[in-house]
Amino acid sequence: MYALFVDGRMVRMAAGADQPSWMGTGGALGYRNLTAGGLSLLWAGEVTPRRLIATAGASWPTFSPDGTRVAYAVQDAGGTWQIHIAPLDGSAEPTRHAQGRNPTWGPNGWLAWTGCEAGGACGIFLDNPDDDQQPMRLSAGINDIGLNWSPDGGNLAYMSNHTGNWEVYLVSTAGGFVQLTNDPAHDGLPVWAPDGSGLAFVSNRDGLWAIYLMGPNGENPHKAIILGPSLPDWTSQRLSWAP
Repeated sequence: MYALFVDGRMVRMAAGADQPSWMGTGGALGYRNLTAGGLSLLWAGEVTPRRLIATAGASWPTFSPDGTRVAYAVQDAGGTWQIHIAPLDGSAEPTRHAQGRNPTWGPNGWLAWTGCEAGGACGIFLDNPDDDQQPMRLSAGINDIGLNWSPDGGNLAYMSNHTGNWEVYLVSTAGGFVQLTNDPAHDGLPVWAPDGSGLAFVSNRDGLWAIYLMGPNGENPHKAIILGPSLPDWTSQRLSWAP
């Protein structure tokens, strides 16, 4: 797992790691530990990561805005993905929050994920984990994945293949969809710039996987860095952009 800095430096942050998630101001980096299993947390200035969640198969760590809790997804004994929430200090056991995967915690305190209701309706769900209200479903596709909050908390960027090809979309928390990419290649894993000025995403345009940048409305997509000829299990990966 690598970090790309604005001065052009590329630094390996951890070996055997993926699904990065910066906490808050970028002072710590959570990720899926493919070597030890579970989730790990690397604080700025430290060399040795801390074990965050020991549960094998735990994936997609994401942090509450105040940095006190982590949400993640893990498969139960039946193979169904479940969202769990745990305090970062280990003061309590993780609690199950909802059925789903790919959680992402927004700046407004809302948690979003991809899942299905008991009745079978699937899509992107939105919920405040600190109230007793039922989650709200924003979309209708089980493959609406790769969620990432806009800095103002008003939109979610995501990827979907409902047209037969992976593209990047926006959905507003108030309702309404916008398609941001339109290319025969696969586009996905969107992530907002911290100032909301645009997004990064991955694509295999030109026959090689690369990270691209584009404006907030999908304008001027251009290649930023080449990743290589393959990106294994790419739909389960994630980009993360620190402030």
